Amino acid sequence: MQEYNKLTLEQLPDAFLQLMKDVTIIKDHILNNSAQNKTEAEPPEKKILTVDDICQRLNLKKGSVYNLTHTRQIPFIKRGGRIYFDTIEFDEWFRSGRHKTVRQLQEEANLNIHKP
Repeated sequence: MQEYNKLTLEQLPDAFLQLMKDVTIIKDHILNNSAQNKTEAEPPEKKILTVDDICQRLNLKKGSVYNLTHTRQIPFIKRGGRIYFDTIEFDEWFRSGRHKTVRQLQEEANLNIHKP
């Protein structure tokens, strides 16, 4: 590899071409690695979840999940005597139980105090 800090004006076009080749090689390498990582990544998330999926996500036993559906505390779909869960609805339900941190509550209180 040529030292670029000691180039003459005559060497500049060749150095530029070499640099462009190097950049192309690096770009191809990055794109190839990115494509390989995508194929090795986890499969896309299922849109419909089963009771077993919910048990794993919540670390609960089946009886507890069935109790949540029986008391209608969790959104579910019932088809053919089986219970299913929509991924988006489950995620929304799960996030709805989020509690704010003390810092967030303090910031909200400060904003409300300073309102005109």
